[in-house]
Amino acid sequence: MTTQSVLENLTAKLPLGVCVLNDQMDVLYWNDFFADRLNISSDDVKGQNLLTLFPNEAKYLKKKINSVFVLNNASFSYWEHRPHVFLFSSSRPITGEETLMYQNIEFLPLDVTDNKVKTVCMIVQDVTELASYYQGQKELSEQLSQEHKALQELNRKLEEAQNQLLQADKMAAIGQLAAGVAHEINNPIGFINSNLQSLEDYAVKLLKLVNFYEKVVHKTQNKTFIALQKDMQERMKYQFIREDMPELVAESIDGINRVSEIVKSLKAFSHVDSSEWQYADIVEGIESTLKIANNELKYHVEIHREYQQQLPKLFCQPMQLNQVFLNLIVNGAQAIVDKGHIYITVSATDNDYQVAIKDTGCGISKSAMHKIFEPFYTTKPVGQGTGLGLSLSYSIVQKHKGNLVVTSEPNVGTTFTVILPILTPEQLLPEASAPA
Repeated sequence: MTTQSVLENLTAKLPLGVCVLNDQMDVLYWNDFFADRLNISSDDVKGQNLLTLFPNEAKYLKKKINSVFVLNNASFSYWEHRPHVFLFSSSRPITGEETLMYQNIEFLPLDVTDNKVKTVCMIVQDVTELASYYQGQKELSEQLSQEHKALQELNRKLEEAQNQLLQADKMAAIGQLAAGVAHEINNPIGFINSNLQSLEDYAVKLLKLVNFYEKVVHKTQNKTFIALQKDMQERMKYQFIREDMPELVAESIDGINRVSEIVKSLKAFSHVDSSEWQYADIVEGIESTLKIANNELKYHVEIHREYQQQLPKLFCQPMQLNQVFLNLIVNGAQAIVDKGHIYITVSATDNDYQVAIKDTGCGISKSAMHKIFEPFYTTKPVGQGTGLGLSLSYSIVQKHKGNLVVTSEPNVGTTFTVILPILTPEQLLPEASAPA
């Protein structure tokens, strides 16, 4: 057997597709890889146009082969970019399942004369096994990634749920701290306020005394004394001090009174005793909450109050209800983009309390209305809300055997109504009255 015949036999039997083309895309030769799959022998296919044989891929094949003729450089088609150029079948290595063949194709300049390509050799490699492996790895990686994300989301929800469950304990701790701080601040505020009151009295008396001396000097009609007095008063800026000193003392007293009110409101809002069930004044709780929320309200929200006269005290957990009022008031303020109003109405019947908090903010869409009390749901940007405020408020109201009702109209405003039944300690806490 000659070397030529050996090479021809080897080329024919290679587990690769080998196809030789001229510059007209006519097939000059292909091996058994092509012949077996298309049932066209190398002798029968000779002279037929490749683009006619594979019309669906003609545009792609023409572009790749022409680049070799024009540039005299090899070109490559990778299975991830073009998986099935030729619709050949292949068996999966493990299952034996028939599937389309994934192919890598290389286009090589074969016969080159005077730097001009005369023929191109197209080599097709079956990479179905490799492609199946990579696809399996990719699917597994994506599955693991999804499971990782699901675990992260579950961990986040568990952490948020734990935070919600610990909220009552945290509020009690905050109340204990606030009560201690308020007590410590009250002592210095008390003697500062007392001293300022005394200083105000002393300043009035000193000014009267100076006025008396002025009159005495002028009565002497002694020009030297009068000149000395005038010179001293000018050097000491006496006229300015006489006018400014009463105002300074009055402003200081007003500032101390404001600090006292803030401390009083903080103590009333989160005092440790308030975590217990007790009879409380709801309006007093709302007012202390408004002082706490003042930073969110000032400059762009005007508060309107409508309180029914002679409201009865309610058996409740005042600190927890204050937390509800704070959430609703702050939410209302944050819903107001520029300037707006919040209307707080408190009324009571023989059976229940009703606290309505209405804002003139952006409102809530219909699609969001059924989700607003769900834990972790929020319409605020990322990082600006946990989605627990309304959920926590709802659970607190339910613990008081009440209801939290919402009505809203987009671009008009939202009204939250807290309905609290007037119940006895035995009705709210039946375990407390049960026999030991």
